[in-house]
Amino acid sequence: MTDSPAVMQDFVFGALETDANTLAAERQRWSGIRHHHAIDPLDPQPGQPVTLTVTVGRDALVERITAYVTTDGSQPAGAQGVASHGFTVDLQRVETRFQPIYWDFAELWQGQLPGQPEGTHVRYVIEGYCPHPQPLSQGERGVWPPSPIMFCQRRQHTTSQGERGVWPPSPPGGRGAGGEGLSLWANELRIDGTSEARTTYGYTVDRCQPPTWAHEAVVYQVLVDRFAPAADRWLEPAEMESFIGGNLRGVIDSLDYIAGLGVDALWLTPIFRCGSYHGYDTIDYFEIEPRFGVKADLAELVQKAHRRGLRLILDFVANHSSDQFPSFQQALADSASPARQLYDFSPAYQHGYRCFFTAANMPQFNHEHPEARRYLLDAARYWLREFGVDGYRLDYAAGPSHDFWSAFGAACKEANPGCWIFGEVTQGSDSLRTYSGRLDGCLDFGFTRQVRLLCAAPAPLIPVSRFAAAVQRTHRYFPIDFTRPAFIDNHDMNRFLWAAGNDQQLLRMAAALLLGFGGTPILYYGTEVGLSQPRAKGHYREEARHPMLWGDSQDAALLAEFRRLIALRRGHPALVYGAIETLALDDERGLWLARRAHAGDEVLIAVNASLRNGQIALPPGRWIDLHGQAAAGALSLPARSVAFFLPA
Repeated sequence: MTDSPAVMQDFVFGALETDANTLAAERQRWSGIRHHHAIDPLDPQPGQPVTLTVTVGRDALVERITAYVTTDGSQPAGAQGVASHGFTVDLQRVETRFQPIYWDFAELWQGQLPGQPEGTHVRYVIEGYCPHPQPLSQGERGVWPPSPIMFCQRRQHTTSQGERGVWPPSPPGGRGAGGEGLSLWANELRIDGTSEARTTYGYTVDRCQPPTWAHEAVVYQVLVDRFAPAADRWLEPAEMESFIGGNLRGVIDSLDYIAGLGVDALWLTPIFRCGSYHGYDTIDYFEIEPRFGVKADLAELVQKAHRRGLRLILDFVANHSSDQFPSFQQALADSASPARQLYDFSPAYQHGYRCFFTAANMPQFNHEHPEARRYLLDAARYWLREFGVDGYRLDYAAGPSHDFWSAFGAACKEANPGCWIFGEVTQGSDSLRTYSGRLDGCLDFGFTRQVRLLCAAPAPLIPVSRFAAAVQRTHRYFPIDFTRPAFIDNHDMNRFLWAAGNDQQLLRMAAALLLGFGGTPILYYGTEVGLSQPRAKGHYREEARHPMLWGDSQDAALLAEFRRLIALRRGHPALVYGAIETLALDDERGLWLARRAHAGDEVLIAVNASLRNGQIALPPGRWIDLHGQAAAGALSLPARSVAFFLPA
């Protein structure tokens, strides 16, 4: 089946939804010298050697690949196989493969880093070296594949010191012995389509694991400004980007409602001093936005949340700051200011500096600069230590490097070993998997997409077998200790109910799939009581951010259903840890019967994705449904619905 344009447009940050886009991205992925954070094991333990894998595309010719490595947290350096800081590890060509995706050859190289003691922060850069490149004659320009000289055309890059230079950087003494030789540096292709000329990779050697509560939790997401404001109504378009009065006091006063849902974790959108209602443009990482409250309010919120069995997760934006951030203002005012090194200034960028996509008011930090890195890590430790918060959701985690996140994760675990840190990464599962050992987990946008395709209005856009295969393979693909928080909607996409044509049956179906098959479930405020939206999301997605429904505006029956599903999830370890086993699958009738079992706990999940009622046969034995009704044999399952069955 073909995905609808509506689904394509609704996927946050844009997805590789078309074959053409997927092909283009894959071709780019195999260009030049790429590492893709391919280390084995993904999460190195003390003393374990680590294998690095590097791909070399058709547009790069190298005869030697060297990793320059440090183990003291400093920046590695070297050229042409000689380390000027740190030590070297040479990689070997292990495979030459033909790539039909661009009808040419690619190479795989591997090398092994020695095992290190616990607590070691390993950092490395990777250089490919061609000792005797041939200069291009005029007649050779434009040939395909390009020679190394063609590929290595000079362009802007940022050095580790934040200074502007040319790429590729010249090795000490010119182009090498006899004036010959050319270096290519492995770089990281980012989600916004940019890449660094030389990426510093890294990992931390430790035994840190996500806390058990992170696997077993059900999380409630609150947009602070919109959760408990004075007004309970649709906002006009002109109001959507304004503060409307929600604050920490409103969250405190609503804790009984939140705890009453049965959830055990609360995630707040950014509360630090900021320039906008949503908080994703931080001005001061050590202060609370005055319109949200004061530090005493946060302390009270943490205390009262913990008293109710709720852990508190803050949203942390490490990728970029507000353009009102003091250091950025200094950098703008004085081109010679050292503050410019905290950011990435260059005329090559649209606004003269690198920013979050095209948002000029959100300049991106230079995470390689020691002071920028120190500031962000100190801020992260501060709220964990001083206020007892329980973790962070990390906004746009694909922006900063894996090396930065290695240091960030270590700092957070030092401050609070039981904290949970998970990133917003919208790329595919292969990218998410590389964050294992650096973060405790990443948001599972792939699951969201599959649910929205299966629960689409007026009819499913994929067969039920595709959904079943996706959730089963995802479950097997990721390390068991890597959390995948899942959701059906959030603040960056149209609310599920609106996208489903305000069909509550589809919302109930999606919620059941989330609680039955998703990783750590996240509920976006208002979804549980029927909050929709009056219009399609605009460019900045504010339409999914209308005020919470309270009082008689809430759908009591829907709320009760969500409470039952949450209680089911929290009461059955099988829905957290159990493998997903298919008992019956019928695409023609849109039916899927799955079993999840763990440590003596067992749950059957029956899915009818079709537009017709269907009959599904339960395994022999006595079963009860979510409402306590006995069930056995062949049962009728309503159209577009999910049912749960427990051993009687």
